[in-house]
Amino acid sequence: MADFDIEKLLKQINELETELKSAKKYGLVWDKENTKEEVVLLCEKYIPTLSPIKSLNINKGGLSHCLIEGDNFHSLTCLNYVLQDSFDLIYIDPPYNTGSEDFLYNDNYINSDDTFLHSKWLNFMQKRLTLARNLLKQDGVIFISIDDNEQANLKILCDQVFGPQNFVNCVVVKMSEMSGVKMSHVEKKLPKLKEYCLVYSKNRFYYSMNPIKNNRLDNLDDFAKYAKYYSKIIVDKSKPVEEWEILPLDKYLKRIGKLNLTEREILQYKLDNAERMIYRTNNKSFEKIQCDKPVQKIISATGIEYIWWEGKQMLFLSDYTTTFEGDLWTDISTINLNKEGGVDYQNGKKPLKLLSKIISTVKNKDALCLDFFAGSGSFGEAVLMANAEDGGRRRFILCQSAEENDIAKTITYPRLKTVITGIKKDGSKYSDGLSGSLYYYKTDFIKNEANTEQAKYNLVEKVDALLCLAENIFDEVERNDYSSHFKSGDKHLFIYNDYYNAQKFEEFKSRVLASQGEKIVYVYSSDNNVDDSLIEEMDVVLKPIPSKIYEIYKEIVEDIKRDE
Repeated sequence: MADFDIEKLLKQINELETELKSAKKYGLVWDKENTKEEVVLLCEKYIPTLSPIKSLNINKGGLSHCLIEGDNFHSLTCLNYVLQDSFDLIYIDPPYNTGSEDFLYNDNYINSDDTFLHSKWLNFMQKRLTLARNLLKQDGVIFISIDDNEQANLKILCDQVFGPQNFVNCVVVKMSEMSGVKMSHVEKKLPKLKEYCLVYSKNRFYYSMNPIKNNRLDNLDDFAKYAKYYSKIIVDKSKPVEEWEILPLDKYLKRIGKLNLTEREILQYKLDNAERMIYRTNNKSFEKIQCDKPVQKIISATGIEYIWWEGKQMLFLSDYTTTFEGDLWTDISTINLNKEGGVDYQNGKKPLKLLSKIISTVKNKDALCLDFFAGSGSFGEAVLMANAEDGGRRRFILCQSAEENDIAKTITYPRLKTVITGIKKDGSKYSDGLSGSLYYYKTDFIKNEANTEQAKYNLVEKVDALLCLAENIFDEVERNDYSSHFKSGDKHLFIYNDYYNAQKFEEFKSRVLASQGEKIVYVYSSDNNVDDSLIEEMDVVLKPIPSKIYEIYKEIVEDIKRDE
């Protein structure tokens, strides 16, 4: 009988026992050991940065938006350096992992016969979602498009990354018609008509959604049958409820000089002012309530708000004219989707109507928005459209990998250029153009030196693009071998990226002081501190670089190592 090493066996049993005790008792578990991702491991040796591609910038005034070319893990790492807790909205349309070569992993398309099909996808998504979560504001939200192939896995993964308490919705979106190839399989399965949008907040306590309102009127004649009961109007609804002046509509129209209106014109006026047109109805719970004013706001025991109006409940015509959208969206059409954006991208576009709905759920009209699976750039166009429609000042950052077909330059960028300029690549007209400027960046790398001070010094030479993103100041004014100057309107960004030299710094300081407007000045510092006495001016904000960036980079690398 062969020698038996009892000590070795006991050691192996002990290791297995420890592993089992530390393993999850509930949740999503996948094989990470065999699915390491090369672009992630690259960050252990090299620090991701950004380099501008100035020849692709589009300057049409208006707000500044960005397109970043490169693997989105590297792009997200760069954004983490300078824009953590900054985004109001993230939308992504990741690979659906159908097994039909729609998902690229370690430079190879994943097929359905791959033993680690789901593990590779989960590994890929988990790292990117973790970085994305850091970028969201406390009241921020992420929408993720997905289909049946990974929806169940993605839901559990998002519970792990964002926390189950921050789940908001799983929206079902009708994305297809009862036609095409799918109809040839009706005897084997029900035709697939829908996809999903998983919605998670950063912190549910702070998150508040802007409800989606729909007009439920089919025609004005149907509206007339209901509107005839609403014969009084609130003169100024912006005043406190107790101060509302209520008049019969005919008297109010005379007051404002709208005389001799036809019945049709009066009906249209009611529709246009439905939120001020009122009617009152009996409510038994109101009968015992006595108020000092003819009109008063009251709140029920269950927290519902009502308007008490001389012993009855006030109703608004707008409650009839509008309804709220639920988590089933059936009005999204993919017909003529190929024409949107003026570029050809087979099966790679999302309908603008879907993206517009998503954007409309965000209350902040100055929202900073991110899509790190940009594809054809549909989300960028939807953001520009939203600004044009409601006067908002939303900005977007899109990230797109070059992949084998150089999608960022051949699809994403041409679409954004078409949308902003209004002119297609072939010179034909697409639209009147939408206000905005685009700045193009590409991911780059510097070696992570063993000597930390040397690594920081190498990094500081590559921070300009990152700081432009951080401060939303992009137009280069001047650059030399130790400093840079950027400007946007009356805002200035100055960067001193070398060791302190009295002569050089005095020259740099003179340029700072000579500029008019708000000035943000970054100065090289190896310990994340800066001497405020270097430039003592009221309109100057001094900040150190690049220690904080390097610290965040090291944290991301440590997370990579812990996850292996």
